[in-house]
Amino acid sequence: MFNSRAIAASVLSVCMLAPFVGAQTASVEAAPINAMCPIGKEPIVPSAGTVEYKGEMIGLCCPGCGEQFLAWDENRKDHFVTLAAAHREPGRDHGDADLETGVTRGEASPGPTYPYTLDSCPVGGRLGSMGDPVVKIYDNREVRFCCAGCIEEFEANKARFWGAIDAEIVEQQLMHYPISTCIVTGEKLGENAINHVHNNRLVRLADARAVNAFKASPAEHLEALDKKIIEAQLADYPMDTCPVGGPLGSMGEPVNFIYMNRLVRFCCGACEPKLVGDPKAYMSKLDAAYADRQRASYPLKTCVVSGAPLGSMGDPVELVAGTKLVRFCCDRCFPKFRKNPSEFLSKLPQD
Repeated sequence: MFNSRAIAASVLSVCMLAPFVGAQTASVEAAPINAMCPIGKEPIVPSAGTVEYKGEMIGLCCPGCGEQFLAWDENRKDHFVTLAAAHREPGRDHGDADLETGVTRGEASPGPTYPYTLDSCPVGGRLGSMGDPVVKIYDNREVRFCCAGCIEEFEANKARFWGAIDAEIVEQQLMHYPISTCIVTGEKLGENAINHVHNNRLVRLADARAVNAFKASPAEHLEALDKKIIEAQLADYPMDTCPVGGPLGSMGEPVNFIYMNRLVRFCCGACEPKLVGDPKAYMSKLDAAYADRQRASYPLKTCVVSGAPLGSMGDPVELVAGTKLVRFCCDRCFPKFRKNPSEFLSKLPQD
């Protein structure tokens, strides 16, 4: 009888203690590092559970999101953890980062500020369609609006608009990016490279760690990038006149200016604001100079995108990517080229 009572008492004690032990375990379990789900980009829900990655708990909005997150490659997961630790993961109101495309978004950073390079208002239509654009600076980032009425809508949902702006900047500038190595680490830029937009300028970095190092000293790394661009493009620069003013050298030493990671040479510093105010007018002169120099010796007779013979769909059409002329069968090939320019540029002879 004693043994039976002792066993019963022990069982009762364990049953009474078990909820307390469970509560203690739950109270010391690590809290998720993130507030927004990496997959759904919505607030995490406790009932959806968590997954562990490198000692960090990742919260989810739905149970199935954990498996999808763990299927990401390591660089992508590291990038998310880095953003979450800084309270900047996708879905946060003050910024966004697209882990699918590797674009860091919606961020204004200390350091150099660059002109707004898009020809459309983030809210409305084409710049200039309603008179002179309205220019505003947000924490070192310039934005141009078609009219003052668009500003209120932009400011009411900055995260969405910054994300759209940066996605367009990446697509616009990617084909001009001049180097194949990370400016921070020196490593070859692979398929997991991150397209980081710094104050309207695309900078390609090897991984999330390189992004963090870049952010710690953007001016230093951008100065190094500028030097590499000038070194690479100066010798074969195709114009002996300023795209805005007169002959280079007519007003002293030419001014080297970097616009969308491309070298542009001015006769004097006063020409810079004119190009920035109407880039299409002046950059088209530089594009024409590169195209005229390379057209006669263009090495391919087929379109780099479709493979169709040049001229099979009317006169070939052209783009200048950085410093290289690229010829296409038709302009319907442009969007595919801009999405992944390195794939198609690799078909041209490499310098």
